[in-house]
Amino acid sequence: MKFTLLIVVTYIMGFLTAIPVGAVQIEVARRAVTGHLRSAMSVALGSLSADLLYGVVAFFGITPFLREKKVMAIFWLAGGVLLIVLGISVIRQGLQYHSFNPDSIHLRHKGVSFATGFSLSLTNPMMILWWLLGERIIEDLGLISVFTPKVRVLFLVVGGLGMISYPGLLAGTLYWIKRFVSPSIIMRVTIASGFLLLLLAIYFIGRSLVTLI
Repeated sequence: MKFTLLIVVTYIMGFLTAIPVGAVQIEVARRAVTGHLRSAMSVALGSLSADLLYGVVAFFGITPFLREKKVMAIFWLAGGVLLIVLGISVIRQGLQYHSFNPDSIHLRHKGVSFATGFSLSLTNPMMILWWLLGERIIEDLGLISVFTPKVRVLFLVVGGLGMISYPGLLAGTLYWIKRFVSPSIIMRVTIASGFLLLLLAIYFIGRSLVTLI
């Protein structure tokens, strides 16, 4: 019974973690609504790969180093710069209404999409703390007494399945309704996505500067 609850709770925690709107979700949505479902899923897989990498670091690696505030601040600063570049690029695509190409290589290429998702998540080392917090929650609930290496691997796998489920559901839903969406609406969504990325960039950079200064 406890093992089943461990699986269910871990999956739910992973799913809920992926729900808040962020740069990865924006990129997944942008590709799905323009008809590139596989590329949207590639973004999600890239993001998941980085999140799992941080999970491995949290449980088996150099956690103390990456938990340093200034080290994290550098990651946030890098993430902010990346989001500014990406946001400006997206807005420019949206403003070029007549020359907008939904088959742009940046949207449809699965390798580019995977790299985008991976790099966006890699600039968020806070995932290390999420994995450690998840471990603490499982222990506090009494679902496991000792987090052995095998249990940690199971936690990473099931939590990862939960994390990929939400963007997968989001991509599938938006891909399905895209047939009812006009090109002009897609353009507006594209521009709005760009501004959201810029807002996230401001947050990342602001948080970084507060820590570094």
